[in-house]
Amino acid sequence: MFKQITNLNGSELYMIASLWIFLVFFIIVGIMLFRMNKEHITYMKELPFQEDDINKGESSDSL
Repeated sequence: MFKQITNLNGSELYMIASLWIFLVFFIIVGIMLFRMNKEHITYMKELPFQEDDINKGESSDSL
């Protein structure tokens, strides 16, 4: 594996491009997380519990 890294033979462009794509993606995701509306984050955090309560209410009503 390390022989491939030390012997690039022209493929260093692909490695640099993939590194930049990786970094840009995570920087964009980080910026989006910091700019996201806090009320939306709270709503999404509580959603699984609210959905579970609704399903329990429907099943007990049908009995």
